[in-house]
Amino acid sequence: MKKILVCFVVLLIIVIAFMLIRNNADESASVHTEEEIENALVKSMEETKREQKKLEEFLTKTSQELNDNGYEPVALSYSDQNLTVQVQDKAFLEANKMNIEKIIHNAAKEIGFPDLKVDYLTLDSLPALSEEEEKERESIERVYEEISALLSENGYLYYSISTNPNNEVIIEIEGTKEELKKSKEIEQLIAQTILSKTNLELDIKLRKRSESAILDQEWGPVLNAISVETEKEFEDYRGFAYSFHPEPLQIIIKTNIDSPKWFGNSDRKIDQITKYVDKIIELKREEHSVEEIPYEIIIRDKNDKKIN
Repeated sequence: MKKILVCFVVLLIIVIAFMLIRNNADESASVHTEEEIENALVKSMEETKREQKKLEEFLTKTSQELNDNGYEPVALSYSDQNLTVQVQDKAFLEANKMNIEKIIHNAAKEIGFPDLKVDYLTLDSLPALSEEEEKERESIERVYEEISALLSENGYLYYSISTNPNNEVIIEIEGTKEELKKSKEIEQLIAQTILSKTNLELDIKLRKRSESAILDQEWGPVLNAISVETEKEFEDYRGFAYSFHPEPLQIIIKTNIDSPKWFGNSDRKIDQITKYVDKIIELKREEHSVEEIPYEIIIRDKNDKKIN
């Protein structure tokens, strides 16, 4: 019995010693990593900017070349090495596909843009709107145009115009005291103008832009950098989310990491990701003069369970 107890105590001491050594090693490594993290991130973010600039140059040049060669209107969208070319119909595509692709690949080669896959979307392949749906679309478009013109004429800076099934039109404005005092007047003016020009009776609501929307815009460059730079650095990264409410700002990094286990390296990966994201926030906040607010970095494992 004594032998068993002695063996157990020795084993326990070895385990504790191992964990202490490992923790000390991790702390030493983290000091070293802390010194290198900023340089690595600055380099990565500069690379991201160069890639974005190349993309913008490529899309601008391609659009210009297509227009100059008579292929207008052709709309372009890009995502994950895929360029989607939107054209009017299949007949146009069949007649011009080869020349369009030649223009695209020549532009990419000239700018030094990486090889990409080209997909096509023809508008005639999309479900056609019914006569009623088309009339509704045109009415909404006209309503938005009228509202936009009236707001501009009356000196209102608006951020969004939206409708809901209750015949309400919600207009988000900057929300100065003077604008909010006159909100009833402009609401009535817009409603009367819309009724006289479109015969639509709508309930117009002017609202101050929400704090969440303001934070969303201010923190946009920071949040975008978190997603882009974390994906570039960590193969375990699988997604990103955030929420300003409830406070503090929750920055959620979704990973393919297993839940931490004894003698595993999951806890080290979690620590690395957390420090990396923290540094991204620091650098991007400074770059864009974003006001500091409390935030929490949450790492989720492959089962979407919080692990830090």
